Amino acid sequence: MSGPGKRRRNGEGTIYQRKDGRWVAELYYPQPDGTRRRKPVYGKTRTEVEDKLAELRKHAQQGVPLASGTLTLNAYLTEWLTEVVSKRVRPNTLETYRIMVEQYLLPGIGRRKLGKLNVREVRQFLDGLAKRGTGARTVQYVHTTLRVALEDAMREEIISRNVARLVRVPAPPKQERQPLTVEQVKALLRHTRDYRLYALFVVLALLGLRRSEALALRWDDVDLTNGVLRVSASLQRTVAGLERLPTKTRRSVRTVPLPALVLRALRDHWYQTLVERIDLDDRHPDSGYVFTTSIGTPIDPRNCSRLFREMCTDAGLPTVRLHDLRHGCASVLLQLAVPPRTVMEILGHSTLEMTMNTYAHVSLDDKRSALDKIGAVMADES
Repeated sequence: MSGPGKRRRNGEGTIYQRKDGRWVAELYYPQPDGTRRRKPVYGKTRTEVEDKLAELRKHAQQGVPLASGTLTLNAYLTEWLTEVVSKRVRPNTLETYRIMVEQYLLPGIGRRKLGKLNVREVRQFLDGLAKRGTGARTVQYVHTTLRVALEDAMREEIISRNVARLVRVPAPPKQERQPLTVEQVKALLRHTRDYRLYALFVVLALLGLRRSEALALRWDDVDLTNGVLRVSASLQRTVAGLERLPTKTRRSVRTVPLPALVLRALRDHWYQTLVERIDLDDRHPDSGYVFTTSIGTPIDPRNCSRLFREMCTDAGLPTVRLHDLRHGCASVLLQLAVPPRTVMEILGHSTLEMTMNTYAHVSLDDKRSALDKIGAVMADES
């Protein structure tokens, strides 16, 4: 420790006491462009600033970037949305980030200096959202958005650490979703048998395609001769309208063989759309999409979900999410002892864990059957 009268060597920094009694330590901190910037730290005692100076020197030796002292979270997040994250995520994800930023982060902590944001402030901000009635899942989305944004700020050497990563957010209660049973899916398909989009429900129920994948199918993707289709895109609603975009992940691009029921439904659907095009003549746009509205335009994903709910209600079935058909397909395949790796490839999952943990639903009848077996064994023993 250097005394008040001792000269400090070059690179050690400077310590002095101001007229108001406050202690100051200063260090010329190296910048990414090769220059150096004077960085002060403050404290009530000499010991306090010496400790801070030692930590500052340690960061400088490790090459940790010096956090910006003027950039606000407001300014950074606005730039992050338009210039950083928009170049790598899907439109729907970007829209979610934008909502989290504009509705929650900017009004809540937007005025804070990016480099001075600390763990306690982030925790208190998120706790405040929950106390004001914000849903647990929304709070989780807000936290995720901030964490991803600060991770990019670290990568660009704007800040030295990601404080959001150090905050723990309670996981929202897991909702136990029960997809339609096999008999209920059969009832739905019987109910929609004469509907013009019957083939869409068959594809969703038997192949487990995502809604966006089914709606993005073009006839060029379907081989009715060899009985296969290729999933290669997704149809998404963006600020620019309906757009055909890449699939959710690279593993989502896949070739799927068509069971006889699906193949028949698609052949009938092809003939039906041919008749519709002839009837409408030049008023029917040749979009190439397999599933369209009655006037030949692509189907909005939200309208597709609404139609599915209406069909479930009309058929006297539980109103479940359209995505639950995908869950149900995975569960049935696994119950039929199809190898999980095969199920993963059919559904286009990125990992086997996703197939097993998220989509493998076990029904009450399955549980009863399993426990009846152990009950029978114990009964024999007694």
